[in-house]
Amino acid sequence: MVRKSFLFIVTLLFFSQSHLLQASEDAKSFIEDLGRRAIDSLTKPGVPQSELESKFQDLLEEGFDINAIGRFVMAQNWRRMTPDQKERFIPLFEKRLIKSYANRFQEYRGVIFKVKDARTERHYVIVASTIQKPGGPLTPVDWRVKNGKIHDVKVEGVSMSITIRDEYNALVQSNNGNIDAFLSELSTH
Repeated sequence: MVRKSFLFIVTLLFFSQSHLLQASEDAKSFIEDLGRRAIDSLTKPGVPQSELESKFQDLLEEGFDINAIGRFVMAQNWRRMTPDQKERFIPLFEKRLIKSYANRFQEYRGVIFKVKDARTERHYVIVASTIQKPGGPLTPVDWRVKNGKIHDVKVEGVSMSITIRDEYNALVQSNNGNIDAFLSELSTH
């Protein structure tokens, strides 16, 4: 009986580790592919703004869990939002991401992007990579991936989701906690 229990536990551990290794490899391949395509399509000179934003939106929707990130960045405010406010927020959030980040890829012309490794951390796979602009230092970038979608990006150890959460919390506070006023302000930027 003890031997059967031992073999069962060993078998479970083996399959558990195999699953984690496969998830890590899948996440690495996903980030390598998405990163390569982002650099290829978003760093070309002379691309019109509307085309950059459209290409960025496609990559954003394909690779990022916008709903999960949106809930995270709203933090405690998400729980007090009405269903209508939540429904209005997600497209505004996505639009703001597109406006904020699509142009920034023009700065990455000639960049070298390398995926280093991946590790599991709770329910996520963290994919470690580096980005190096021509003549610039290596910049570490970690991608938090779950179920084939990115949930956060850390650049030099700074979480983009936490940065946005802090910004949005400040905007909500500057509107005296009024979510409708916050959404109106978000739609004008």
